[in-house]
Amino acid sequence: MEFHEADGVFQGGGVKGIALVGALLGFAERGYGRWVNVAGASAGAIIAAYLACGHDAYDAEQLLRTAPYTRFEDVGPGGPVLGGVWNMVRRRGLAHGVYLRDWLDDQLSGRTFASVSEDGRSRLKLIAADVTRRELLVLPDDLPRYRTPGGDTPIDTDRFRIADAVRMSMALPYFFEPVQLVHHETGLSSTIIDGGMVSNFPVWLFDVEDSDPIRPTFGLRLAGSRGFGGGVERALARVGLPVGIRADIFHTAMEAWDKRFMSHSTLIRTCPVPASAINPTDFHLTALEQTELVEGGRRAARGFLDSFRPEDYRNTYGRPLSAAVPV
Repeated sequence: MEFHEADGVFQGGGVKGIALVGALLGFAERGYGRWVNVAGASAGAIIAAYLACGHDAYDAEQLLRTAPYTRFEDVGPGGPVLGGVWNMVRRRGLAHGVYLRDWLDDQLSGRTFASVSEDGRSRLKLIAADVTRRELLVLPDDLPRYRTPGGDTPIDTDRFRIADAVRMSMALPYFFEPVQLVHHETGLSSTIIDGGMVSNFPVWLFDVEDSDPIRPTFGLRLAGSRGFGGGVERALARVGLPVGIRADIFHTAMEAWDKRFMSHSTLIRTCPVPASAINPTDFHLTALEQTELVEGGRRAARGFLDSFRPEDYRNTYGRPLSAAVPV
């Protein structure tokens, strides 16, 4: 079978990210085994980071199947109702997110952005949002605009841990505590949250206007969504927040712009992956539920590639694949 390369952009969706690795398996079985440049938001950031650090689709499946999901909900003493609500009142998030960050840093062997850069350009891009300044952030590109609290100099991207950037991209509002940075130019504090709040599916990220792409960019997009998850919603209700309205606002913010941006060029390279029956924060998935998500993603990828026509490919600027790309 002919070996193909591609760039990949992976949507966020909490534990539903398991379906995305199923799609990656389907791509690998159709010959797309190497992802050169990768990007992601939220859970898609974990997958992108793992691939950028030299792992393949089969490794990613193993990672997400064996991840200690229940420990990601590190709310502290009292559980989601007591400890979680206390955290949210004090730090604006039910869970600290420390365990998630440390677990991922261990899986990535403490890698920094220097390890995934070539010719001064990172092959890994992660999406976050500065809600204080109301801006989309692309990491690591935008990191030098900030410094860490207590620091005097801008963040050095080469030394910055990938796990810390993923943690920013995964700061799901209400669930994980937001990350605090200091805007270097103004000296003011900035609150960094889940990149999906601005653009949950930035399939345009690797497009350039002045040359034809030498490989396709494929987007893996989760189809359908549900609420935060039972534990989160119950805790929000305990502190008097109108959960239904807040959930609607939350998902509108995550999906409205990307739906609007679903141009022809986006649709033709986007593989929709079914996962609508699962809550993003359902950390108690059974092995059977995980398998169903993986197999659904695998079938979706096969179906997508069976109908994909490279000659129809166009990027955001209308540029076709280079004639040098094998089809």
